[in-house]
Amino acid sequence: MNNTKHSFLTLAALIWSICLWSAGINYDGSSLSYNNDFTRTEVGTAYKSVMTEISGFACSRRTQGYIWAHGDENTGSDKKIIAISPDGTLKMTLNISGDPGRDDWEDIATGRYDGKDYVFIGAFGDNDLAYNNQYYIYYFDEPEITSGTKSASVKYIRFGYPDGKAHNTETLMYDNVEQMFYIVDKVKDGVCTLYKLPFKTTYGTSIQTLTAVCPLGNGSKFNYVTGGDISPNGKWMAIKNKKYTLLWERLPGESLSTTAARRPQQIAAYEEEAQGEAIAWLDSSTFYTTSDQKKDVPIYEYVRDIDPNEQYTTGINSVSSNVNQPHVVKKIINGTLYIIVDGVTYTVLGQRKQ
Repeated sequence: MNNTKHSFLTLAALIWSICLWSAGINYDGSSLSYNNDFTRTEVGTAYKSVMTEISGFACSRRTQGYIWAHGDENTGSDKKIIAISPDGTLKMTLNISGDPGRDDWEDIATGRYDGKDYVFIGAFGDNDLAYNNQYYIYYFDEPEITSGTKSASVKYIRFGYPDGKAHNTETLMYDNVEQMFYIVDKVKDGVCTLYKLPFKTTYGTSIQTLTAVCPLGNGSKFNYVTGGDISPNGKWMAIKNKKYTLLWERLPGESLSTTAARRPQQIAAYEEEAQGEAIAWLDSSTFYTTSDQKKDVPIYEYVRDIDPNEQYTTGINSVSSNVNQPHVVKKIINGTLYIIVDGVTYTVLGQRKQ
């Protein structure tokens, strides 16, 4: 490539980055439209007798019908996550070892990489801004959920922020399409920023630097972000604080970085949850939330009412990219077309088949 062409492409990339960055702050919460497609139902109670202050939810990808949860109280040698059913019934406890000793776990996610299901834990809370470059994502192969107690030894990715400063963070998301972590810092009076980092198992112990994607927007609906998740097909990103849940819809073939720079919608059915931190997508139409409090609190299920005229192109197969995609099989079962992705069966609109 000649120098002139290289310089032109570099300049174009810089301009595009600036445009994306600016796009994320050209609106505020007062101008958001409402998404009225979701119905909210109380389905259970968080299992407080085993784990208080639940601050992270992630739906299991290996064992259908269960939610991984963790609490803020994971300190010292007593570190664990639990698997519960959506009604709050405890199914399994998973004791965690092998971590570098970083407490203050704030979020959990699940995802697929190189043909394996993984669980990811964000050990990156920093209320006092005292842990610069001491932020971690733990990861391990997702075990089958059975009754009783199991153990898991974690590996970890250590990271820092591009400005070299300390950040308080409570949101970890994983995108199956790009095989990418998306992280949002928690800013009380200011603009929260979305960052990304590719998932690799070869980082070792070196410090990885996040890439800033864009600010999320101005106003109270965008600050103090406490949780988020990306649907398993990559179509939806939901980010919340205790008062609001915002929804971004990814278009076919689109990078999530581009999606995030657009104005989101506010989910009308969401009602304020005191200390509401946990959110987890089951499939492309259903997610769960609960609150981080030292008492029994409800678990809520939000189900999207799907337009019968919605086309197949908005279902499980809708997002394409240049990375390896999960293996997809189309199959007719009892006269109905389903999409099977890595052994999990979905309707053509992306709903997980029970």
